[in-house]
Parts: sequence; structure tokens; C-alpha cells
Amino acid sequence: MLLEKLDKKVEVYEKQEVRNDLGQIEYKYYLLKKVWANIMPTSTKVSSYIAETDVAEYTFKFILRENSIKNLTRDMYFIYKNQRYNIEYFVPNFKNRDRVEIICKLVVR
Repeated sequence: MLLEKLDKKVEVYEKQEVRNDLGQIEYKYYLLKKVWANIMPTSTKVSSYIAETDVAEYTFKFILRENSIKNLTRDMYFIYKNQRYNIEYFVPNFKNRDRVEIICKLVVR
């Protein structure tokens, strides 16, 4: 059953348009809500850059109930254990229509 697998509480952040003191439009992220999710690692890639720095990219699959986030967009992100997971893409689960699978990247420098 899906409810037994949703064992991680994650924060969902949404980009909103705000006006600054000069009247200009800026975009800031705000906490939208907290939802329960299942998080599974899917792949890892380590790259070396200039000055002997390594960057590791981890890809995770977040599974949520379909109605947990009403207007899910790619510019949202998740926070889990003080780490940010950027949404790459999401697809509905066609076999189990009660959930959505969200592929996220965690970049560690």
C-alpha cells in the first residue's frame, strides 16, 4: 500500500513573484507545504573540474500522492534533511494512478 511507503516528510518550496522596494519584480521561494514522500536513489555521477574539485550529482525519485501538490511545476524544489532537491521532471504513475513520480537532482560540491 502507498501510505506505508510514504515515510519521509519533505518541504515543498514554490517560486513566487514579489515587488522589491524599487518596484521591480523579483522571484523568491517560499515554503508551500510539507508532504509525505518515498525517496529512492536512482543514479550517481561524479565529475572532476578545474583546481581538482569534484562535483557529485545524485538523482533521486520522489513518490508522492497525486493530490499532495495541486499545481506541481519544474521550478519547485524539495528540502529533506537540509538538502535541496531540484525537480528535473515528473510523470504520473500509469499503473498506480494514485501517485506521481518526481525525478530530482541533488548536487553536492
